[in-house]
Amino acid sequence: MQIRQYLNDHPAVVWSIAGPLVLIALCFAAWWLWPRVEPEPQPMSFFYDLNTGELFEVPAATIGPVETESGPYQGMPAGVLAHVYCYGTYREGVEKIVGYLEVPVEGVPEDQRPPGMVPDPESEIGDLLVRLPDDDRWTDGSSPAGARIMDEVHRNCPEGQRVSYVRPFPK
Repeated sequence: MQIRQYLNDHPAVVWSIAGPLVLIALCFAAWWLWPRVEPEPQPMSFFYDLNTGELFEVPAATIGPVETESGPYQGMPAGVLAHVYCYGTYREGVEKIVGYLEVPVEGVPEDQRPPGMVPDPESEIGDLLVRLPDDDRWTDGSSPAGARIMDEVHRNCPEGQRVSYVRPFPK
């Protein structure tokens, strides 16, 4: 009976202990019941360093060319979008094949563009230039030569295999 009498005589002590305990319990309940949202992995694309020939990853919304650690390439940033493929099903360790490279026409210096190709400021999409990784000439992506470049990886596919487009694994 002494404890009950003490608690009745000293309500400040009761509240100084019970108040923080109730607050801690409410915070814990709120934390426990709060919905968990995992951040979605950002989609990535492969880019190709024209100086080193190496692939690297950048956010998928990036429009090339982009600056690289290796510096500029013939007066333009060296990082361009790479369309990467593999033969068969892509999984860790399967060889990646750079099918072709792509860059908007405004990303290439005028002296490296196909003759007569100039950026169209009114075009929403813009004209794209393509080339093979081991070539130095950019070609209009909408021309027959551009279509041949984009189809090269399919023509070189070993018989009985299929070509799969490859994106970087989400991180």
